[in-house]
Parts: sequence; structure tokens; C-alpha cells
Amino acid sequence: MRQLRGILFLFWIGLLAGCSGFSTPAEVSQVGEVLPETSTSTPTPHPPTLTATPSRTLTPTNTPTSTTTPTPTTTSTKTPTLTPTSTDTPVPTDTPTITPIPPSPTPTDMPTPSIDFQIAFWRLWPLELNSGCAKGMHTIFITVLDVEEKPLNDIVVGDTWNNVETVTGSKGAGKAEINLWSNTMELVVKKDIQGQPYTSEVSFPFSSFMTTIPNEQMIQAGYCANELECEWKRANDSYYCGAHYSWEVIFQKTY
Repeated sequence: MRQLRGILFLFWIGLLAGCSGFSTPAEVSQVGEVLPETSTSTPTPHPPTLTATPSRTLTPTNTPTSTTTPTPTTTSTKTPTLTPTSTDTPVPTDTPTITPIPPSPTPTDMPTPSIDFQIAFWRLWPLELNSGCAKGMHTIFITVLDVEEKPLNDIVVGDTWNNVETVTGSKGAGKAEINLWSNTMELVVKKDIQGQPYTSEVSFPFSSFMTTIPNEQMIQAGYCANELECEWKRANDSYYCGAHYSWEVIFQKTY
């Protein structure tokens, strides 16, 4: 510290000498020693007091730390429903092609059947209705109907050999009967009572003996229990209920 003050003293002396035009080699003998005062009083300059400027202390800046836990943002995955704002009905771009409905065909007249009367039904009359074998009947029961199944009177029915004829209405509405003796006959509708001829389907050959009657008709009518019994009777009793079989037939007009 002492040396520092001596250096500063010499610095000020040199500064003052440069300013006043004189030198101070004779007055200073050595660095740091002051010579004895002369008769000329020269004020002794006082060195300036150096005040040390304290170094600035930098205070670190604290980064504020947030203690609040951030609330997570919820992302909605729901698809929003779009409400149409327009109430106009959409107009199709393509115009449908309208196919015209063809007119209904004009009904044509049905062709006239080739015959006037057909066989609507026939069967061997059941054994029980025929009064058995000993006292059984031998009759062909005939019925004639129009196209709407209503009874027709005054229609002549007979066999194909023209041996016998009968007129419907004689045994009830649309009904007639022909006795079948020991023979076989096929029946047809021949004409009306005024003589108007008719064409007709020919009936099954109605017989009074089992030799020409099919087994199925014999079974249905109750004359045989089964095929085996029918065949046994044909072979061993061909005259079984002979001449006591009756039949039923229905003729119907075709137009």
C-alpha cells in the first residue's frame, strides 16, 4: 500500500510539473522519500482517495415453477349429427320410362266340344245297397245333368245295340233306369224327346256276371275283400252273385 501511494504521488508531481514548466529532479532523491522543505512553500497535493467500487453481484433469476397440474383436454370422438336445413324433396335426375300396359286380349269363343255328353261318374252298385246276392237287383241307375250339374229331363238314353231305351225324368228329376238281365250293355245319350240327336261318350260295359267286372270294382262294392279272394272266386265260383249286379252312371252335358 505504501508503494502504491508513492507511485501515485510521483504521478501527480509529474503531472503538475508538466503543467508549470519546471522539473523536480533536485527535489526528489529517491522514489518514495520527500526532501526537506525549502523557503518556498509549495502546497503538497493530496492524492485522491480511491474508493473501491464493489463488484455487482448478479442474482440468478429463478424460473417460476408452476405447481398447478394442467387439466388434460378431452377430445370428443362422437361424430356430430348433421341436421339437414333444406326441406325440399330431391328431384330424381333420371325420368323413369313408363311401359304402357297392353290391352286385355279380346275373349274368343271356346271351341265346341267334340261330343255333347260325357261320362262324369260310374261305379258298381255296392252289395249292401243291392240287397245282397240271393235277392240282389240287376239295374242300371242313370242320371243326366246339364253343364251346371242340374238335372236334365226328357233325354233319351239307350244301349249301343239299340235294344233298349229310357227317358230321364221317369224315375225322378234327370233320372232313369234300365234292367240288366243276363247280359252286358254299354250306354250312351242318344237324343232328346223331340228327336234332337246328341253325340255321347260310351259307358263302361255293364255286366250281370263277375267274369267281366274288374277286381277293383268288386272290392270297392264289397263283393271281395281283396285281390286274392276275387281271383279265387273267379276260378272256383264264377257264378258268384250271377245276374244280380247293379250299376250307376252319370252323363253330363259339355256345354
